[in-house]
Amino acid sequence: MAAYAALVSLMRIIDDIETHPSPPISLDNQQVESLTRVVTFLQEFLEGYKSPYDYSDEADPLEIRIMDASHTAEDVIESYIIDTIQLSAAATTDDGVDEQINCMYFYQDLQNVIEKMDLIKKDLIVITREKVDQQRNLGSDHAGLRSSPTEKNHLMIGFDDVLLELLDRLVRGRGSREIIPIVGMGGIGKTTLAKGVFEHKLIKEHFDICVWATISQEYNLRETLRQVLSQARGYLSNESEKDLGEILYKYLSSRRYLVIMDDMWNIEVWDKMKIFFPENNNE
Repeated sequence: MAAYAALVSLMRIIDDIETHPSPPISLDNQQVESLTRVVTFLQEFLEGYKSPYDYSDEADPLEIRIMDASHTAEDVIESYIIDTIQLSAAATTDDGVDEQINCMYFYQDLQNVIEKMDLIKKDLIVITREKVDQQRNLGSDHAGLRSSPTEKNHLMIGFDDVLLELLDRLVRGRGSREIIPIVGMGGIGKTTLAKGVFEHKLIKEHFDICVWATISQEYNLRETLRQVLSQARGYLSNESEKDLGEILYKYLSSRRYLVIMDDMWNIEVWDKMKIFFPENNNE
């Protein structure tokens, strides 16, 4: 698939620059993070995508959009590398003015491409939501919603409708922070239902960060914060409880996140932790 190959090529260039001992250019960390996140999303989408144009002579417009955006990003980066090398070789006496102007245009051009790819991502999420609605309207067994054996293992008879309601509420919910409690007697399958939601492909595509935290009856606030932060960032921190909370708040800011707090016995835990979950107002 040409679109997928274009995404792989783009990520290879970024990785080469990021890991090179003496890279010809430097990339903005926030732009690299945004670009990596959207490229990963597009790759995962294409891995499960069945094009309606597979048996047609026509090219798939969706794949063309993804491929064109990837090639544009690659061209922007490669052009900046060439311009930087040429300016360095020229050794002009303009005190680096040309380099600064060149750098400014590069970051703006790359940001434009990132926004273009983000728009494609949003369109794909809409398409996925429409498929969910179609399954609900048809009253099917929702087999199309379950993208992996792992998800199927966590679903129980009679939970399909509840699962769909939760998925719909999460991806169509308010832009601000929202709390969705799953309550009931022990043994009725609350954790099973939550896992079915947490591991669903639609959730992985919609949220930038997904975290599962097990609280238990004897909870430790600092360890809970470490657990949430380590899953969000990918590595453990050993700061104090206050510092962990501040780091978590800053890390979640401007990101769409889902945090499932399983086995919570007391609302006191949430009262203490809610201040570390920002109101991002992300649709």
